[in-house]
Amino acid sequence: MNAAVREQLQVSNSILETIGDTPLVRLKHIPVSATTEVFAKLESFNPSGSVKDRTSYNILQKAIASGDLKKGDTVIESSSGNMAIGLAQACLLLDLKLIVVVDPKLNKATEQLLQTYGATIKMVTEPLPEGGFLGARLAKVKELLQTTKNSYWSNQYGNLNNPLTHHQTTKEIYEALAGSLDYLFVATSTCGTLMGCASYIKEHHPQTKIIAVDAVGSVLFGGEAGPRNIPGHGAGVTSQFLNEHYIHDFIKVNDLECAMGCWELLKKESILVGGSSGAIISAFHKYESQLEEGARCALLLSDGGNRYLDTIYNQEWLLKHIPGVYDSLTPIGGWKVQPVSEFNVAIIGVGPKGLYGLERLLATIKEAEIEGKIHIHLYNKNHFFGAGDVYRTNQPSYLKMNFANEKIDIRPTTKPEPITSRLKNYVSWLSDYLEEEESSLTKKISSRSTVGKYLSYCFEVLVAEAPKNVKFHEHTEEVVAISRKDEFLQIETSSFSHRKEIVQVNQLLLTTGHAGNLTPVSAKEKKNASTIDFIYPVSRRLLTVHTNSVVAIKGMGLTFIDACLALTEGREGSFLGKAEEMHYIKSGNEPRLIYPYSRSGAPMIPRVGAMPSSPSLRFFTVEHIHKLKKNSSYKFNFEEELLPLIQKEFTYRYYKLAFKNAGETLTDALAFEEMQKEIETFHHKHPAEKGFNFDELKDPFSSNENYNSSTVRQYLEETLAQVSLASKSPLLAAISAWHDISPIFNELYSFGGLTAKSHQVFDTEYAPFFNRISYGPPLENMYKMLALLKVELLDFTFGKSPQLEQLAHQKLAISTSLSNTNHQVEIDYHIDARIPKMNMKTQCSRLYQHLLKSGLVRPFQNVDAENSYFTGGIDLTENGNPIDEEGKVIDNITVYGTPTEGVTFDNDSLSRSRNDFGSIWAKNAVKAINTTN
Repeated sequence: MNAAVREQLQVSNSILETIGDTPLVRLKHIPVSATTEVFAKLESFNPSGSVKDRTSYNILQKAIASGDLKKGDTVIESSSGNMAIGLAQACLLLDLKLIVVVDPKLNKATEQLLQTYGATIKMVTEPLPEGGFLGARLAKVKELLQTTKNSYWSNQYGNLNNPLTHHQTTKEIYEALAGSLDYLFVATSTCGTLMGCASYIKEHHPQTKIIAVDAVGSVLFGGEAGPRNIPGHGAGVTSQFLNEHYIHDFIKVNDLECAMGCWELLKKESILVGGSSGAIISAFHKYESQLEEGARCALLLSDGGNRYLDTIYNQEWLLKHIPGVYDSLTPIGGWKVQPVSEFNVAIIGVGPKGLYGLERLLATIKEAEIEGKIHIHLYNKNHFFGAGDVYRTNQPSYLKMNFANEKIDIRPTTKPEPITSRLKNYVSWLSDYLEEEESSLTKKISSRSTVGKYLSYCFEVLVAEAPKNVKFHEHTEEVVAISRKDEFLQIETSSFSHRKEIVQVNQLLLTTGHAGNLTPVSAKEKKNASTIDFIYPVSRRLLTVHTNSVVAIKGMGLTFIDACLALTEGREGSFLGKAEEMHYIKSGNEPRLIYPYSRSGAPMIPRVGAMPSSPSLRFFTVEHIHKLKKNSSYKFNFEEELLPLIQKEFTYRYYKLAFKNAGETLTDALAFEEMQKEIETFHHKHPAEKGFNFDELKDPFSSNENYNSSTVRQYLEETLAQVSLASKSPLLAAISAWHDISPIFNELYSFGGLTAKSHQVFDTEYAPFFNRISYGPPLENMYKMLALLKVELLDFTFGKSPQLEQLAHQKLAISTSLSNTNHQVEIDYHIDARIPKMNMKTQCSRLYQHLLKSGLVRPFQNVDAENSYFTGGIDLTENGNPIDEEGKVIDNITVYGTPTEGVTFDNDSLSRSRNDFGSIWAKNAVKAINTTN
């Protein structure tokens, strides 16, 4: 030690007086640029080893000085790390008792330290649905405060003495650097340290830029909460201290990058630090390219690495808990432990289809009695595992399902049996959830969020009941690339860093749609209008739509209805009354006008819980289809061969019930031509009965030149009156035919079973029609649309194939020339409310763009002797395996659900049986596991 420094040392009166004045060390080997200066503020030199010594002592001092705390009282705090230890040391010296609320992430070293200091440990074992383990810990703190006499909450999350502490921390940095600093990097948690530094900088050195370092899976700077294996930074709930205006930028770092930063600092500078400090090293590298030449940076390193010896610096722990670590870092002296030869599978997109694939995989593993270790990597863009985006559990209750409760059931219809009897059908689960009789819940329709809770419950049950040799890894990140490495697949997720997180797996199930933006507004127009490409989650995406604005909505399907309800009922508007008597009371927060539009201008036909009973198919049958097929490779012409049979089936169903309602019987055995004669006679006898016309059902406004709000209202009122008849509705009986036809049609359509030209005709003209009539919203929601039309909030003036135009003064206008008049209105917002569909050639996510560019997949093309048609989907085998650009089958990838559209038909997200590639994948994965073992 320098003699001059030695002379300055003084005797301290207690260990707590040694807090602060921690060293600042120049890091010579961390920056890439020789001109960049980097200094590390080593808070591990505080007596209990972290920056939290400052916080805990200052909070306790101020509480004692104010009289809020006195000797013998009990301090209560939520912490699984440094704050707990700082408090434990201080409380012991100040003659205070301490209760620390922790969660299962508490490491053994910290637990032993707390017990040694005499602290009482209370552990919460279950995270809260909203708020995670931190939320559960805070709830326990509040409970303890009610039951513990003379207790005081130090409240590192809300006590203003937390951030005020770090004015001194920051002052020390500037004094050591003679006031010259360009960037300060600080890790986040409570944000007390961050905001204390930031407020000092804002007051004294505003030229310094402060960079916040957050965790992937933290909600502090937005995003969804997710699992984190390395504690110390990030949070599952928002901070009471954080003011983003004080922060220049933020960087998110994942667990792998934390570990890499820790080991880099150790190897290059011989400094042993904790997880949040490793995160700062990785964050610095991510930001390094943005630094000016000669920049001077300080890194506030919160703690040392001694308490991480059994985690970050333990090779077995790293290999077990940090995917990709073996290929991403090398410990000093090399790896002493090799990765166990274990089988890895992945599911990308854990909505309902991913959930079904997981269920089948676990059941097949159990049936095969596999004993080897199996890792299942689950990738979802948010934390709604099992539910996915469509059924996320935090949606408003007015976003409803479009079929009855009894239709929902996660349980499979095929062997093997599920791994647990705790899996229930939806009605049974809902009965327990609502504490109501099952009989009162059938024929009713639930909200999508409630169905999401059921799916999430099923996911949690599967994870809890999985065989003990199965290890789960949940990744709340978007997958951006899949590539081949030998016989393995490498999965890459999005990251701010050039050092991406990469996981290597043996088998993969791909269910995510990740469709691109559908809005055909030009880039120039998008800059000049408020264009909303996707409305979910509605509470966030539609927040920017101002009160009293004019909105155009493209599409009149389920998404359109959700958008309308979000802009009305979601803004405190009220629907009063029922059915045709329903009316809407404005709140004043709505847009002034909503202009819906689509190609046909026709709203959806709603559904009811009690549908008409359905007779067997008479015309669109396997026997009739078989007669049409000339050979095994024959392709059907949809319009010429299949459509006539569909039209007959609709007509038959309609009149079968219409006759019954009138007390008559339609003769089933008649040929269609003879049946038509009976129908003519029926209308002569019952002239008031409405006739059925398939073409009118398909395009109700084809011959109506006077299309406007009045004609749409009349159409809606007539349609709703017919649907309201429920089990006695001939219209619903006709429509129900499609539900029975579609499984047969799926077999004819899939893998290019239609002629190329008629395949294209079906996709563009008939698939939207069948969706409009068969998968509509619940009847209640269409009555809501009618109520909005009555108060002239909905306006269908431009409802049928209008034009979008850009005006000279940088706004969009919508116009129509129907009824031989030209009409144009300026709009403030344009919302795309169509159902996203993927097109591999023109619009898809980064993942599918990468797959296509790398040649791992190729677009599906239906080819016959006369034409060819690119559907937009992926070329697949009949087992759901993609075919690469060279024509080779990628047999360790299986595609399921949305990304198979255009190759298969009708991938209803909740269907367990339609195009069930998940079961095929599970069998093949288990076969591969057995082969490997």
